[in-house]
Amino acid sequence: MSMFFRIIALLVIVSASLHVVWEYAHHTLYTGYEQLSTLPIYLWATVGDVLYTLAAFALASMFKHGIGWVKESAWSDFVGLSALGFFVALYVEYKALALGRWSYLPDMPLIPGFEVALSPILQMAVLLPLTVLLVALIERRLSR
Repeated sequence: MSMFFRIIALLVIVSASLHVVWEYAHHTLYTGYEQLSTLPIYLWATVGDVLYTLAAFALASMFKHGIGWVKESAWSDFVGLSALGFFVALYVEYKALALGRWSYLPDMPLIPGFEVALSPILQMAVLLPLTVLLVALIERRLSR
């Protein structure tokens, strides 16, 4: 298997694994999405999270001139991915709230000044760089 496909496969597997746990743990803090699908909403949300992860990684790879950067990644890369995750989540939340796709239940903590939920912002700001870090560690180990 080529390095490209191995990294993409690892990104999908690691991202899906982390996000499905987070989504399942937090999906009870939302309302208004119940009629979207017969498939549990946390599974649909996980698919979206994986796609955002792949898009963010692709963007980083464009700036880093290729996918191989993950093997030589530095802490600054993970800080950048965290910031990118923050802004992606902020965009997704504002868009979903504006379109009425979901709303928050009273137990959902909001970020003062932003009036969006803390949970999804933390989710992407933490899990996006964590996913790439785990993939980097796995890829480095496989490349030995």
